[in-house]
Amino acid sequence: MPLLFEANVLLLVFSSSVLLGGESWAFHATRAPGALAPGLGSRLRTATNDLFSAVDVDEDALQKYHSVVDKHAYIGSTQLYPEPRSLEESPILLNAFLTDSRPVESQADLGLGKFIMSDWRKAWFTYGQCDRSMSAEEYQRIKNTDGFLVDPLTGEAQYEVHDIDGQLPDDLVGVLYRNGPGKFGVNGERVTHILDADGLVLRFKFKPPEEMDSSSSSSRVTFTSRFIETDGFCEERQAKQFTKRGTFGTAPVPSWYEPLRDGLNEDPPEKPPILARIAANAFKVDIKNTANTQVVAFGGKVLALWEAGMPYQLDPETLKTLGMDTLGSGRNLKGKLAVNYVPGIPEALQPDILGGLAHTAHPKMCPRTGHLVGWTWAQNPTDGSMEVTFTEYDSNGFTIVASDSHILGGCALAPHDMVLTENYVMLKINSLVMDQLSFLSGAKGPAECLGMDGRASVKAFVFPRPTLTEEKKKVYAAFVVEGIPACFSIHFSHGYEDAKTGNIVSYFSGWPPSDSESFLGAWGGFAPDYNKIPPTYYWRMEIDPVTQKCVDLRVSPGHENMCIEHPVVHPNVQTKDAKYAYAQCCNKVGDASAPMGYAKMKLDGTVAVQSNLAMGDPNDEVDVYWVGSRRFAGEPLVVPKRGGSRTETDAYLLGLVYDAVRNQSSLMVFDLERDLKEGPVCTIWLKTALPHGLHGCFAPDSSGKIVRKVDA
Repeated sequence: MPLLFEANVLLLVFSSSVLLGGESWAFHATRAPGALAPGLGSRLRTATNDLFSAVDVDEDALQKYHSVVDKHAYIGSTQLYPEPRSLEESPILLNAFLTDSRPVESQADLGLGKFIMSDWRKAWFTYGQCDRSMSAEEYQRIKNTDGFLVDPLTGEAQYEVHDIDGQLPDDLVGVLYRNGPGKFGVNGERVTHILDADGLVLRFKFKPPEEMDSSSSSSRVTFTSRFIETDGFCEERQAKQFTKRGTFGTAPVPSWYEPLRDGLNEDPPEKPPILARIAANAFKVDIKNTANTQVVAFGGKVLALWEAGMPYQLDPETLKTLGMDTLGSGRNLKGKLAVNYVPGIPEALQPDILGGLAHTAHPKMCPRTGHLVGWTWAQNPTDGSMEVTFTEYDSNGFTIVASDSHILGGCALAPHDMVLTENYVMLKINSLVMDQLSFLSGAKGPAECLGMDGRASVKAFVFPRPTLTEEKKKVYAAFVVEGIPACFSIHFSHGYEDAKTGNIVSYFSGWPPSDSESFLGAWGGFAPDYNKIPPTYYWRMEIDPVTQKCVDLRVSPGHENMCIEHPVVHPNVQTKDAKYAYAQCCNKVGDASAPMGYAKMKLDGTVAVQSNLAMGDPNDEVDVYWVGSRRFAGEPLVVPKRGGSRTETDAYLLGLVYDAVRNQSSLMVFDLERDLKEGPVCTIWLKTALPHGLHGCFAPDSSGKIVRKVDA
């Protein structure tokens, strides 16, 4: 196949086969993120400065601070404070930084979004000793003698956890899996963007108390970790350089260009000249599958997911990578884009890179059937549409129960998440377009080529679930909702069909209307920079299937100015009208900042709407536990108690927290029968720090091999 023909085909068809896939923000929100009400900036600054004035810092300490070589020792930028601020503005933080200690602060002091940037950067350090440069001989010598706590080549670690504050609950039994970026480069060269990093999967096994020997000193908790050894990971480890393009801009360089290799825990090198980028990457569209987004334990399999490719299967216990899983497609998908073949051309004449598939990183579990509901996608090459196939899997051997394919007209980019109800699946499409030429030329990474219109209306595609009968599929027929007011959706916590109206109600984290033109661009560099990221709120959207219109879109009532991400509900109410949702919480003043707490959000209408809050005003009506200004909270997960009732609060909330002072991570366990603000019932301290991470799951079966059906 001539290269020119392949290039012309790609220019014609390629859009995003490699991608992710007094005011309140209500239906007609208009104020851009960061815009302050008159006098608000000075009011907030005065309030926070008064709060921190109780601690005195002497001149010697100030001189010590001024001599610090860490250029990131400042208060992190946010939307309200877009410029870095000296720690002198916060004597409490300054004193804690100089003494390498946690600040003395109460829950009432927190929630304003203040954090030290150098602390936040540590949360994105590469895992263990994996930034260490050593010869093969030295590696073998250490491995054969003292051994590694964390193997620098594989990220492998396994040990019992004995350092536990508080009491580990007897009814917390099963296996927690987590996934996220863990190895931030190769041979001393850091990735351009944290989401291009190789995946690191974690496993926490909680043994049943009855399996423990009372005379033994063994712990009920065992920790295991390992890098996900995708094809790209292994190829680059062998080559000791980047060999594949990353979704967010990381890319190989030509042999005549030598990048800076300052270390994986240092700032990434500046981008090579454009000619170097083009020379090394033009028409190379086989994007590296990092498998770094989600992990699912279901039907005898553990799968590491990344939404622009197919999942990788892992050993449920050792976490060793077993290879790519095509989920029964029966096709060779390696090296292929998620773009269908060009119609009218024989398969033998098709470009080799076409004919692939990608699977979402966010399948959902149905609590009534116990099915895992996921979807694959592939771009259609001639009309800008996308083919999606929804599939429901049974937990008995990961077998397919039912599957349906649909076309998303005018959809150039794969949605990031989905909504599942009793009868529907829904995909909300954000307003994004792609600069195909910049990608194909190699000048930019695919995500860098995305243009975002933060003020354009969006749409949603609604389809009947595959398992419905043909008669029911006529009742719950597919439709498209046009003209949804501007709002960029990220993660959906749940959805349901309202019992009275039949309307489809969903809740999600997302950005309000904004002038932002970059899709996750501010997550580039070493760590996310919050002066460029719109604040993320918790939204409620309601769609009328009869009129096929969005009849309501607003910040979840009562949760105005709560900046949150990764919202979740109890797994029993994934498709129901949940009373509570939980999320990692950044602040309570409507700003964009690093996550430093966990929030419990009441959805039953008992929380008063805070319609008078302007950006910068605190919302003190929500139950939040703040982990502290030198700690950072990861995604929470709701885990039902073993043998408990099926109420939403008969469960635990688990969250990984990084402590910058101890340079160590812990797993906090909250009892949801208590208020979150009462704090965790126990904190499980690991032996090392963990990178911040993304998503995870819990397998109630203690072997970690099967997720049981959940009672409705």
